[in-house]
Amino acid sequence: MAEMDERYLNVNRFGVLSIPGPLWLAMAFLGRHWLLLIITLASRRSPDAIQLASSSLSAAVLLLEAPVLALAYAGFSRHPSAGAILRFIWRNGRVILATTAVINLGVLGWFLWHADVWRRPELFLASCGLLDIAIVYGIYKSAYIKQVFMEFPVAAESGGTPS
Repeated sequence: MAEMDERYLNVNRFGVLSIPGPLWLAMAFLGRHWLLLIITLASRRSPDAIQLASSSLSAAVLLLEAPVLALAYAGFSRHPSAGAILRFIWRNGRVILATTAVINLGVLGWFLWHADVWRRPELFLASCGLLDIAIVYGIYKSAYIKQVFMEFPVAAESGGTPS
């Protein structure tokens, strides 16, 4: 007799798979520059936040990580009244995460290529690159994560089973 994966029993009130914690962490990690900006703003160090956001490289990275924020918003908005745009974003979540990770790796490679010496900050950034690779591997290797991105509650007006 085959064993059943109990994660498939973890559904939310709308009858679709709940988003697992590691997936939320992956989204937070891939949006790490946004989190850094928010933490800087929350710490009331506005000159540092302004400098962080006004740097041309930081602004570009923030713009490139914006789809992950949209994906996280779509994850929080998984209910029957959500619109077609949020459903589209959620359905393409694995592509959004993978693309963001590849872009982060490209920016990291450019930064490390131009670094004169690799010290602790550069080594930390290199380890972030390894986590980016692990996230991409995990979201494409896991059939469970694939199923999570395939499910979204049925629109309120159509009724029926979850899609």
